[in-house]
Amino acid sequence: MTVSRNKIAAVTFGILLLCMSSFYSVVADTSNEDELILVVGASGRTGSYVIKYLKQQDRNFIPMTSNKERAAKKISDKYNWVEADVKNPKSLDSIMVGVTAIISGLGTNIFEGPNSPEFIDYGGTKNLIDAAKRAGTVKQFIQMSSSGITQENNPLNKYGNVLVWKLKGEDYIRSSSITHTIIRAGGLTNDESGVNGARMQQGDTVPINGGLTSRGNLAAICIEALTNQNAKNKTLEVFDDETMQADAWRKDFAKLIPDLKK
Repeated sequence: MTVSRNKIAAVTFGILLLCMSSFYSVVADTSNEDELILVVGASGRTGSYVIKYLKQQDRNFIPMTSNKERAAKKISDKYNWVEADVKNPKSLDSIMVGVTAIISGLGTNIFEGPNSPEFIDYGGTKNLIDAAKRAGTVKQFIQMSSSGITQENNPLNKYGNVLVWKLKGEDYIRSSSITHTIIRAGGLTNDESGVNGARMQQGDTVPINGGLTSRGNLAAICIEALTNQNAKNKTLEVFDDETMQADAWRKDFAKLIPDLKK
């Protein structure tokens, strides 16, 4: 039986498309070519909400973790986990190719040694910004941070000066040329987005333990900041507020004052 050249070409082209599809699925979780979002700390408790919501929205993203095997067991093996060490700039360069935006939930609960806040919350953030600059494609950096960060006597600073180093990380982001949004959360709860409304404010004036923020709301606000023009170059605090409508916060970015460049 003879097979026409056209049929052979069609079969060959189909196989090529399948191969290309398999290749790109390793790089990102969807096929949207308009963006490529790197989620740092994707296997963390809040990061897991971010990648879940991005997946639901069919967004193009890379979930980054320090240990792929552990992340797959802890969160899910349905994600195309990418492994990198924020203390190692070379490992960041290798996954930064084509990335257009970064959502970072970077943080440590180890308060001494090479994985302490000095080297993760600050040093890791600095390395991410520097790698983003080298890549040349990153247009936005969304940072999850902590309310009370400017309060010198915050009891959290008893643990490796965690807020001192987080604030240094914030300052490095603000001083960079990359468009940013820094979102300071209160005490984190495990509620999904929309269970409560959210209140945005600025000035870091809420007393210690003065407010709670659901991980779901925090994740949703980080994702909104990617496309909301009024979120650009702003630092804010966000707290759950059951008296507010669930999505009212989406319009509140416009009320916030942009950061001054240092």
